Amino acid sequence: MDDQHEEVEHIPWGELLAPPDDGRRRFLYLVAGALAALVLGVIVARMFASPSTAPADTGAAAAPVTAASAAGAPPSTLPAGTVAPAAPTTTTTTVAPPVLYSEADLMAFPPDLARRAAIARAEWFVTDYFTADLEPNGTADIRGALPAGVVLPVMPQDSGAGLSYVEWARAFRVEERADGTFVVGVAYRLLGAPPEQGFQRLAVRAVEVRVAVSEAGGSVVLDLPAPVVVPAGPTAEGWPSESEEPPQVVVDGALGAAAGWGSEQRLVGAARVPGGWRVLLTAADEAGNRWPLVVMVGDDGDAGQG
Repeated sequence: MDDQHEEVEHIPWGELLAPPDDGRRRFLYLVAGALAALVLGVIVARMFASPSTAPADTGAAAAPVTAASAAGAPPSTLPAGTVAPAAPTTTTTTVAPPVLYSEADLMAFPPDLARRAAIARAEWFVTDYFTADLEPNGTADIRGALPAGVVLPVMPQDSGAGLSYVEWARAFRVEERADGTFVVGVAYRLLGAPPEQGFQRLAVRAVEVRVAVSEAGGSVVLDLPAPVVVPAGPTAEGWPSESEEPPQVVVDGALGAAAGWGSEQRLVGAARVPGGWRVLLTAADEAGNRWPLVVMVGDDGDAGQG
């Protein structure tokens, strides 16, 4: 009978009870540190991304202010001992509703336009009234501007004694009367030609014309022109008469500014004025007339600065 061989397995209890080695311990520490850093980074990011969030040590987050809470809704419930934040001051801007005009308002005639209509009618009437030429319609334009049915006295347009043209007519004042009519002062100049003579420029005269203006902007002349005196101008200082030698840059600036007016510009003289120079020169037009002109030039040669 063969000898029986008994094998007994040996369990290494010492190795099982031994603590883990240093390498595994260091690895576990690194993993734990990384997780802690990640959690801390998320908390900090959320704090900066949401300004209304209170710090972690306060134990509560600030409730955002809504339209309902600003209007008097009950505040959010806060933990005991926590001071509620002050409600922010809100500013309400009220936008005015658009103004809706009625059709009557849109069709109304502004008072300023009525004055302008009166001025236009007065200048128009003066031009027709003092123009006596060979036009066949005679005084038809004058009668059309006056109230219907009025009787005109004998007019130069009917007799044909001499010729006259209104060179220009300009209103220099306008007054509105209590009854809504306007009195317009108009200055004008005539070019007149007596019988068998050439035209000559007559003195400037002035008249007043009474005008009524309707709501639609139509106008009518209420009476014939009334003579008035041409208003006198204010007292003004004369220009400097002394002549000085200007710098070349000033001369070039003056001649350059007058280059577009006529031809053959010539320097006559210059004088010092506040801010620069007053330069007197002449220039010829297409008819051969040479006209004196003044250009204000700064010390740097720029025209219009004197």
